[in-house]
Amino acid sequence: MKKSIKYKFSIFPLLFVMTFALTLHLKAQNVSVNNETISTGDENSSTNVIILEDASTQENSKEKSSGEKQKTTETIEETVKFTPEELEGGNWVLTGVESKAFNGINITKWKANDLQIVGTTSWKDKIEIIHTVESGFKWQEPPQNMQPGAYLNLEAVYTNIDYSTTANINTGIKMFFGRVGSDYKTPEANSIEILKLNKDNKQYANEVKKGFFYAPNMPFDATYMCQLVVDCYVGKDHYVTTYTYSYQK
Repeated sequence: MKKSIKYKFSIFPLLFVMTFALTLHLKAQNVSVNNETISTGDENSSTNVIILEDASTQENSKEKSSGEKQKTTETIEETVKFTPEELEGGNWVLTGVESKAFNGINITKWKANDLQIVGTTSWKDKIEIIHTVESGFKWQEPPQNMQPGAYLNLEAVYTNIDYSTTANINTGIKMFFGRVGSDYKTPEANSIEILKLNKDNKQYANEVKKGFFYAPNMPFDATYMCQLVVDCYVGKDHYVTTYTYSYQK
């Protein structure tokens, strides 16, 4: 009987110590952030963890999310390509003409007079010999109106004024239809070629060339506009005239 009572008295201190330790552990598991209680337990444990952020972090997160959403929308819009359809009826109407020199090496002097262009390139080599390439370009005036798909032609004239050099200087004229803003040097795949007339140091005789083509029967882009590009060049220097057409029903 005395032995049993002794064991009971020994258990009470043990229970007290365990209860105190458990209380400390529970207190250690909870901290306060922004007046809210969150768990600081091991993230691999089964305890549910609520992560709280301050106001600035939440705003930055919302702005980032909004920015990503806008970027995604813009990307989707960019990937939506214009699908051209064959034009029925209507006309391509000439709305503007513009000419501009693009001198890659800036040694050609251009003289423009209506549809006659003269480009003169002259330089002196190391032994003081003067080289000259002077070419004249003329072309037929494009139509004011064109029906889509109409079979047409345009004529270009190359005139050799002076070709006093053994250097291989390409000179000539090319004409094509393309979208507004097309690169005059490298026409796009869907452009419509009219003619190419190229000369060099082996063959630079006067020449008249006529190009046959079909007027564009499909729009190049959503603007329903196109350009006839006339590129006259001597070496790397170009004189480009663009005729802008607008499709009207």
